[in-house]
Amino acid sequence: MIYLRRLLSWLVLTPTASFAYELPETAFIFLDNHCLSCHDSVEREGDFDMESLSFDLADPLVFETWVKVYDRTDHGEMPPKKKKRPAPEDLKDFLAALAAPMVAADQKRIADLGRSTVRRYNRFEYENTLRDVLNAPWLQVADRLPEDGTAYHFNKVGNRLDVSHVQMTRYLETADYALRVAMNTVAFPSETKKFYAREEPVMQNYLWYRPLQRSATRSAVPLIGLNPELEVLRKLKPVTVGANDPELREEEALGFFSGTYAATTKYDFTRLDLPTDGRYKVRIKSYTFLAGLNGASGGDDQGLTGGSKAWYRPNRAEIFPGNRSEPMTLYALAKSGDSRWLTTYDTFPEPTVVERIVDLKKGEGIRPDAGRLVRTRPGWKGNPNVPDEDAPGVPGVAFNWLEIEGPLHESWPPPSYKALFGDLPFEIVDGQRVKVISKHPGKDAKRLLSRFMKRVFNRPLSGNGEVDPYFAIYERARSMGEDFTEAMLAGFVSILCAPDFLYLENQAGELENHELALRLSYFLWNGPPDEVLKKQRNLQGDRVMAQQANRLLNDPRSDRFLHAFLDYWLELRDINANTPDAGLYTDYYLDDMLTESSLLETRLFFRELVDKDLPVRNLIDSNFTFLNERLADHYGLMSFEGVEPRLIELPPESPRGGLLTQASVLRVTANGTTTSPVLRGAWIMERILGVEIPPPPSGVEAIEPDTRGATTIREQLKFHNDVQSCNACHEKFDPAGFALESFDVAGGWREHYRAVDEAVEPVEGLGKNGHSFLFHYAQPVDSSGVLQDGRTFDDIHEFKRLLTEDERAVARNLVNQFIVYSTGAPVSFADRAEVEEILDASEKNDFGVRTLLLNVVKSNLFKIK
Repeated sequence: MIYLRRLLSWLVLTPTASFAYELPETAFIFLDNHCLSCHDSVEREGDFDMESLSFDLADPLVFETWVKVYDRTDHGEMPPKKKKRPAPEDLKDFLAALAAPMVAADQKRIADLGRSTVRRYNRFEYENTLRDVLNAPWLQVADRLPEDGTAYHFNKVGNRLDVSHVQMTRYLETADYALRVAMNTVAFPSETKKFYAREEPVMQNYLWYRPLQRSATRSAVPLIGLNPELEVLRKLKPVTVGANDPELREEEALGFFSGTYAATTKYDFTRLDLPTDGRYKVRIKSYTFLAGLNGASGGDDQGLTGGSKAWYRPNRAEIFPGNRSEPMTLYALAKSGDSRWLTTYDTFPEPTVVERIVDLKKGEGIRPDAGRLVRTRPGWKGNPNVPDEDAPGVPGVAFNWLEIEGPLHESWPPPSYKALFGDLPFEIVDGQRVKVISKHPGKDAKRLLSRFMKRVFNRPLSGNGEVDPYFAIYERARSMGEDFTEAMLAGFVSILCAPDFLYLENQAGELENHELALRLSYFLWNGPPDEVLKKQRNLQGDRVMAQQANRLLNDPRSDRFLHAFLDYWLELRDINANTPDAGLYTDYYLDDMLTESSLLETRLFFRELVDKDLPVRNLIDSNFTFLNERLADHYGLMSFEGVEPRLIELPPESPRGGLLTQASVLRVTANGTTTSPVLRGAWIMERILGVEIPPPPSGVEAIEPDTRGATTIREQLKFHNDVQSCNACHEKFDPAGFALESFDVAGGWREHYRAVDEAVEPVEGLGKNGHSFLFHYAQPVDSSGVLQDGRTFDDIHEFKRLLTEDERAVARNLVNQFIVYSTGAPVSFADRAEVEEILDASEKNDFGVRTLLLNVVKSNLFKIK
C-alpha cells in the first residue's frame, strides 16, 4: 500500500517530459515521510494538496509555492511542533536537494528576462529629474501626477508603475507646465516686498473678534513692543500708522495667544501675490510675550478681561516680557487652504528677524504657527500652557512683519531659461508672457532640441537623425500658426514624454556604464546623475563604485533618498492618516509639532546610522536619538527649550532608542484611537525582520479593541487564537506587538490603557484644544510575551535584547530593502546566496549601515538588470 501511494505521488509530483526540472528523489522521500500524510489530496490540511502540486518551476505560481515549502521547512514551521521532527541531516539533505533545481530555474529566468521589470520614473523621481534637466531646483510637480503603485513596500517596481492614457495625459500637462514655469523666470526679476502684520486683512479680523463661549485666545492684541494699544481695540485709533511714520510702523505688531488652525484661528500673510514658482528668501520679525491672567488689573467695557481664573483667559490690557522662546513653523498656504511645511525656528522675547530660503509656488501665502500654544475650540475650559494660578501669565507670540525677496536667480538670464533657449534673446509681452526671438528659427530649433535631448535622455544619442521626429513636431506646430516659442515648447514637451526619458534600464543582462550611473543616482539621490558621475568609467569596478557611492551619500541630495526610503519602508508617508482621537488623546489632538518632530527624529536617526556607519543593531536599540523640546517632553526625558533637534544620549533605563520606540513608527502602526498588537507585531516582523506575513483569511473579522475599557486587546486575542488555524500565524507576530503595548497611539509611555465611559470620572487635565480630558485610565498594560521559538520577555527592554541576539537577521532584511529600492526587484531565491555574501563581507564592520549599503552597490545583484 505504501509502495502504491509512493508511486502515485511520484507520478503526480514528477513533471512531464516537456518540463525542464524534476523533483530530486531525496526531496521526494523527505516529503513522503514528513509532509504527505497531512498534505495529500485527502487530508489537504491548510487547504494545501502536495499530491497535486507539479514541479514545473518555469511556472511562477508553482515556483513561488515551492519557495514557501522550502522556507517553512527551513524555519522549522513544518512539520508542525506536534509532529515528529526530521533528523538534522535529513533536513539538510532535503533543503540542499530542493534548492539545486530551484536556483537553476531562477537563474534561467533572470538570464532570459532580467531581475527587474522595465519601469518608468515614479512621480518623485520625475520631479527631481525635471528639476535637474531644467535647472529649476525649486520646481514642484509631483502632486500633479497620479499616485504610484507599490510592491514589496516601495514605489520602485516596474509592474506597479504602469502607463495608462490618464498617466500620459498628466505627463503632457505636467511637462508643459514645468517648461513654461522654467522659461517664464525671465519675466520676473527678483524684487523685495514687505508685509506688515497690522495691515493683513486676515489678522485684522481677530482684533474685532468678540469672545464667544469665553474663547478670548482667538483674539489678537495690537502692540507697540510690549505696550497694548487699547484705543485700536476700541476702534478709537487706526489699526496702523502706515507709511506716514516708518519708525513706529516698524514697531507695530499683532499678538496672538493660540496656535494657527484653519477653521478657527489663523494669522496668515496672504497678500504676497507671488508672480511665479521659484526660490524665495523669507524674513520674519516676531517675539514672545505674556499677558496677565483674567483681568487682574481690572476690566473694561470692551470685554477685554473678566471671567473665572479657572479659564486662564488672557488680559489684553496687561502685557509683560516673555519668559521663554516659542517654537514657530512656517507653512506655504495655497488659496485652497491647504498648507505645506517650509521651515521651523525659535522666536524669543527680544524681537528677532529670522531668515530662511524656501521654495514657493505662484499665488501661495505664508502661514506662521506657534505650535506649542493652545488651539482652542468652542466650549474650551482652559489653557494647558498656564498650568496654575501662580503662573506669570498667558504666553503669546507677536508678529511685526514679513519680508519676501525673489524669485532668487543665480545668474541672469536665469539658469532655467538657459536650459531651454540658451543665449537666445527674448522680450516680455503683456508684462508676463515670454517671447523668444530667433533670427534663424529652423536652425536654432534643431540645435536646441538636440541639445535638450542630450540632457534629458537616459542613454547616449546615436546620431543627429534622432532629433528629426521632435523637430517634425516643431515644424508641424509652426505650420499651424504657432510662433517660435510655442512651437519649441511643443517639441520640448514631446521629448519629456518620450520613452527614452520616462523609462530607466530596459535590457536584461549586465548594465552598461551609463546605466549603472543611472541606477546609482536614482538609488542614492532619487534623481539623475550629475556630470561627475556621468563621466566616470569602470563603474563595474568595486573601488570606483564605492568611491562614487560615498560621494553621493555625502551630498545633500542624498536626503531625497533617505526621506523616500524611510517614507515607504517604514510607512512614514502615512503618519497624518492616523490622527490622534479627540476624545481619548486630547493632549495629542491637533499637535502638528509633535507629528513633525517625530518625523524629523527618525530621519536624523537613520542619517546618523549611514553617516557614521553605525551597526545595524541600532535599528532595534540605541543609546541615542534626536530630540527637540516637544519630543523630549513627550518621552519624559530632560527638559530644554528649542525646536531644533539635537543628538541626545539616552539614560540606560529609558525604553527609547532604535526605531521600534520612536513616536513616528508607533503612530503609523496605530490607528489614532487604539493600538493593536496584531498590526504592530506584523509590521515589526515584515518591515524590520523581513518575515513574510500572509494576509488574514477571507471572512475573518478584525478584532475591535474595547474603548470602554472592560477588556484588553490581549484578552480578546486569547479567544481568537484558541483557534489553531488563527494561532499558527498569530504566534509569529503577536508577541512583537505585545512588547509595544506600553506605548500609546502617538508613542507616549503608558501604564494603563485609556478608555471613555460616561459612568467613570475622567482624568483631570486640559488638552491642546482647551477642553477637559474625557478619558479615564482602564486596564493595566501587559507588555510581556513568548516568541515563537519559546524565548520569553517581560517588557520592551528584554524584547529588544532578544532581537539584537540575531543581528544578521536585521542586517539581512535591511540589505533586502536596499536591493528592492535600488533595483526595482525583490531578492529572488537565486539571489539569496549573494545576499549572504554581502552579509559575510559586512560582518567584520559590525554590519554597519553604510557598509551594508556600499556592499549592495558593489554586488552583482546591483550591476545586472
